[in-house]
Amino acid sequence: MYRFYINNIDDDYHFMELARVFLPDDGFETIAYTGRPVAHLLGENSYFVNEAATSDREAIKREFFGLLSDLTGIRPPWGTLTGVRPLKPALEMCRQSSVEYMEQEISRKYLLSERKVSLLADIADYQLANVGGVPWEMDSLYIGIPFCPTRCAYCSFASNVASEEEHAEYLGNLLKEIEYAGALAAEHGTKLESIYIGGGTPTTLSAPQLEKLISKVSEAYGIDPASLEFTVEAGRPDTITKEKLEVLRSMGISRISINPQSMKDRTLQLIGRDHSADDIRSGFSLARETGFDVINADLIAGLPEEDLNDFEASLREIIDLGAENITIHTLSVKRGSRLKENSPEYYRKNAADVSAMLDLSREMLSSAGYRPYYIYRQKHQIGALENVGWCLPGKHSIYNIRIMEDKQTIIGLGAGAVGKVYYPKEDRLERIANVSNYRIYSERFDDMLSRKNEYYK
Repeated sequence: MYRFYINNIDDDYHFMELARVFLPDDGFETIAYTGRPVAHLLGENSYFVNEAATSDREAIKREFFGLLSDLTGIRPPWGTLTGVRPLKPALEMCRQSSVEYMEQEISRKYLLSERKVSLLADIADYQLANVGGVPWEMDSLYIGIPFCPTRCAYCSFASNVASEEEHAEYLGNLLKEIEYAGALAAEHGTKLESIYIGGGTPTTLSAPQLEKLISKVSEAYGIDPASLEFTVEAGRPDTITKEKLEVLRSMGISRISINPQSMKDRTLQLIGRDHSADDIRSGFSLARETGFDVINADLIAGLPEEDLNDFEASLREIIDLGAENITIHTLSVKRGSRLKENSPEYYRKNAADVSAMLDLSREMLSSAGYRPYYIYRQKHQIGALENVGWCLPGKHSIYNIRIMEDKQTIIGLGAGAVGKVYYPKEDRLERIANVSNYRIYSERFDDMLSRKNEYYK
């Protein structure tokens, strides 16, 4: 057990998060401390950080990073950055001066590796050239469908296996929430920039249910789905039918997600998916026949028993299938997931292999004409690495960009939806969350409705 006394700080949270990148949770303790090092405190495996008593938190973190790196022999490529949104400080630096200035300053300030600095520069270049508008002048809408046909081994989302009767009850309440939220939006003159229906897997609903859902959104918000970016996740190919796709397409929706995670049948079995790679191929074929303009596909680097060759084969096939958006995720082992229960330290294994997968994905996608356009990180990701969204030029998702910018109000409807209100004058957000369990959502439905008023305080 290491003990780190961090001098001249009030809160050790950021230092604890940095230590977690290097050490298991039960392998260290960070202690906020003020004063001079006391000899009896500094026993075996105890260290005093910031003897100079600087108040510059980033300088203290750089010193702490160096100590942790010396102790463990590793140097994580994201340096002292531990947050979800590494692009935020990069874009701020770009807007202060230039992308070139950002590359120099972010490397100095946060100790990022050259490859991660280059990745941020590529994403910043794309967004600065292709994403216009003032984010807070319009809102986005997220609608959660918390059902899946099975639960994946790595999943901790608000997704459930439920009966058709439970689907129908949930949808009935959700339609009422959409109607209520739409009336508030009309009263306050809210305009939508994008709509995203996620989950879970929205296409666990039947074709008539999907039609009801899209019709209610269109009616409540007074919009034509074809007039703005409107995405529906069809992530699990075993939920895709021609009838469902035809309903979505006939109503003006042109963007869907089909998320393989892997194209290796053995891997799909290991992670608890009830479909094959052939089902993924069929889903793509049906979506193309139905006329969808943009298909997003997710792949995960670091899945059980997969090596670099497996990952390369999956990515090559998704590129060949013509997905306009491809998101490369690093496996995150979340609390509450089956993988976390079975192997609590899984995310600390195979960091070098997964890093090689990410490097390979960058080479392959760049060569195929894709551009990186958004990025985020999660806790307990293998190697403390990242998720990157890639797109063919002009095919980016504005919703994905806005939700990572943290400068737009996102209205969240349905079980598990977490909305946020942005206040541009103060540059701050307030979260407004619905409960995650769909049964509790129904039991406390009046409370869920009343929370919608908080978007317009």
